[in-house]
Amino acid sequence: MYHRRQRARIVLFGMRCASTEPVVAALLAAPEIDLRAVVLPESPESIPESAPGPVVDAARSGKVALIGLPNRATFGSPAFRSVLEAIAPDAIVVACFPWRLPEWLLALPTRCCLNVHPSLLPEGRGPEPVFWAFRWGLVETGVTIHVMDSGFDTGPIVTQRTVTIPEVATIGSLEGMLANIGAKLLIDCLPAWLNGSAVASVQESSQSRYASAPGPEDMVVPTTWSAPRAARFIRAVSSSHGPVSVAVYDTGQRLAVAEVVDT
Repeated sequence: MYHRRQRARIVLFGMRCASTEPVVAALLAAPEIDLRAVVLPESPESIPESAPGPVVDAARSGKVALIGLPNRATFGSPAFRSVLEAIAPDAIVVACFPWRLPEWLLALPTRCCLNVHPSLLPEGRGPEPVFWAFRWGLVETGVTIHVMDSGFDTGPIVTQRTVTIPEVATIGSLEGMLANIGAKLLIDCLPAWLNGSAVASVQESSQSRYASAPGPEDMVVPTTWSAPRAARFIRAVSSSHGPVSVAVYDTGQRLAVAEVVDT
């Protein structure tokens, strides 16, 4: 039988961003959780002294350790591995981390590796599901907590929450909304994983669409879109992903969009 420590040791892999910070705050506030370390894809020494946010604040107050993973090759570093093994985590949580975890890391926790993913898996696997929610013209999206395996967002689903995308949402505002919902879902489902009573359901891969990093063509509004759909997309993505253009129907010329004007 598994006997859980008084407080479960957690290591979080994330970034200094709106998709990670609510999860950090929720883990720090949970009395049954001992957030031991946050692993960032950068060197802690490179973080400016003035950098805000719960990740940096928690590290500076001594509540958690910041561990730098400046590139994927660091996964194989004996020093990095020994630090993680010394923590002996009960669970690893991922919230907006850019690289897939290696097999040895997935096998390290005594209980589970869970990912907070901002889409309704299996739709939206990949690094940019919020962008593609707007590109695909979705009216609903959501958050999934899933068990991590060797694939990219392919592991069994623990829980999900569906949300309606606000009409005037941007990528930033929707990411923040989903991160806050995901943080609550994570805290709600963690106890069952830590005491061994949790269950998860296998994803139906035939229903998946991959949310890749957008390229130049993905920033072009097709002539087949309605005006409301085009306006919604432009408003949502232009501030975070750069200028959007519109394809001219008969010439194929691209016209840059300066702004969306509501009439």
